[in-house]
Amino acid sequence: MRRLYHFKLSPFSRRARLVLMHKKLDVELVEARANATDLEAMRRLYPMRTAPVLVEDDGGAVGDSGAIADYVDHAYPARPLWPTDRRDVLMVSQVMALTDGALGPLVDLGTRYYALRDHAAWATASSEMLSRAQAALDALAALVARPGHPTVASSGWSIGDMWLYSAVAWLEGLPARAPTFANAAQLVSLAWTLPEPLTLWASAHREHPDVREL
Repeated sequence: MRRLYHFKLSPFSRRARLVLMHKKLDVELVEARANATDLEAMRRLYPMRTAPVLVEDDGGAVGDSGAIADYVDHAYPARPLWPTDRRDVLMVSQVMALTDGALGPLVDLGTRYYALRDHAAWATASSEMLSRAQAALDALAALVARPGHPTVASSGWSIGDMWLYSAVAWLEGLPARAPTFANAAQLVSLAWTLPEPLTLWASAHREHPDVREL
């Protein structure tokens, strides 16, 4: 059977799961941190050594949530991830870019680079990265607050909503995880805020069939 190596709470793994749920593809979910054997198997499959990684029945594998989404949308065209209207495609593309623009700096500062926080250059570098992340979050909040636009695309739920929902759900969950998970505590300590319109938008989609099946 098709397998998805993932990290349960990762926003990147969550959006890969949403993509597969939307496509209604049967898949075995493998929590790669559950045991060392699965983690090493995942790392052998994808040179970047990160989750998620999708493995097909024939052994072919693809890593990275964006690449996984591109692959399954081409390989299994039923229930497309993208809208067809040009204006909707433009909006979805913008939302996906802004979502990654927010997550990237936060993940880097709160995990990969956090050990450098006592370096003399930390204040300047982190301030610049955080300002970009916050600008992306604020722009996303403005986009979802538009009257009459419950989903990113006017035609309905799409890959843009999957990207954004996964990011908001992850950011919302960080404070509760902080007491027991060092990376979450580090991320919470950074100077960013989640705009209320994003929380309200995500709340309106918690009962979407793709989300409920996660």
